[in-house]
Amino acid sequence: MLRGLAIFIVVLFHYPRPEGHEAYRTLANFGWTGVELFFVLSGFLIGSQLLEQVARGEEPSFKRFYLRRSLRILPPYLIVVALYVFVPAWSESPLETPAWRFLTFTQNFGLRRNGFSHAWSLCVEEHFYLALPLLVLALRGRVRAAHLLVGAAGLVAAGMLLRGVLWQRHFSMFGPDDIGWRGYDTLLYYPTYARLDGLTFGVLLAALRVFRPAVWERWTRGPRAGALAVVGLACLGGVLWLNEAYFRNLPYTMIAFPLTSLGYGALLVAVSGPTASRVCARVPGAKTFALLSFTLYLTHKAVQHNVRVALEPYGLDAFHPVTLLGGAVAVLLASLALHHGVERPALKWRSRLEARLVRAPSPRPSVAG
Repeated sequence: MLRGLAIFIVVLFHYPRPEGHEAYRTLANFGWTGVELFFVLSGFLIGSQLLEQVARGEEPSFKRFYLRRSLRILPPYLIVVALYVFVPAWSESPLETPAWRFLTFTQNFGLRRNGFSHAWSLCVEEHFYLALPLLVLALRGRVRAAHLLVGAAGLVAAGMLLRGVLWQRHFSMFGPDDIGWRGYDTLLYYPTYARLDGLTFGVLLAALRVFRPAVWERWTRGPRAGALAVVGLACLGGVLWLNEAYFRNLPYTMIAFPLTSLGYGALLVAVSGPTASRVCARVPGAKTFALLSFTLYLTHKAVQHNVRVALEPYGLDAFHPVTLLGGAVAVLLASLALHHGVERPALKWRSRLEARLVRAPSPRPSVAG
């Protein structure tokens, strides 16, 4: 459910926002929070995979972890990178980022918006995949719950402080219409150091679920789950207000990311109980959107752009019903093709390789003669 919500509002954020559609503009401006929701979900799911092994007394298997991650991400991602690099007509805007930046997942540092710039979030995810297993292995058996909470709070506070310092140094002197604001996203939105809040909240929730299952059960059921849903919506309402009243100003820069992560984290707990899960499962299209979320994310900008370009000569603007419906159908078809043609076969191959890895006997220690 939440994964489907995340991709839906991200697609809204990347759609044109012309004057005269103010209610839509307000909603679409809020769409950047969909990426933060993806980060919360990634922190929770990846954190759960690693911490469950620790809870069973096992040492996390790096080989198995990176096999799963690489065959989940790389096949569809590399196909889309190839389209951007070798088929210029595919791109929604001129491609300026060199191919090696996509291949090394370093695109999000020094990035200015151009073709496939929305892949910056995958760079943050990849850095997280590299760092978290090492951190879990280093701290396994050495960290108590209080230490984890203090460390997570310190990381979030450090991110807020860093963004505040960078804002004061680079943007405090600008007026609303200064050209210097073009560097804001490059310095304070895309880089990994600015976007650790959602991942941190997600890992904290994973630790709660794995190591305090009784507490997790209590907070995902009944009135407590309802209260968390209210808290989550209140946090997101605060972000919506910040987005409209203080966009890119200091309060927004310091508070918006952690407040968004807190809001979505509360909603994640609230919808994790059996009752809420059953209700969410009945929402039409929710399961399909969740299944296709990755391929939708990869393809939606280019496909929507090309539909709009194809229909403009016929006098159909971005908000004409034919353009909206045509764009939605085209994005769905493109994501289905990428899912069934690339993503799904790669996941089947991953399952076979993982099964072999699990069945492989451990090497016997050599005996000195």
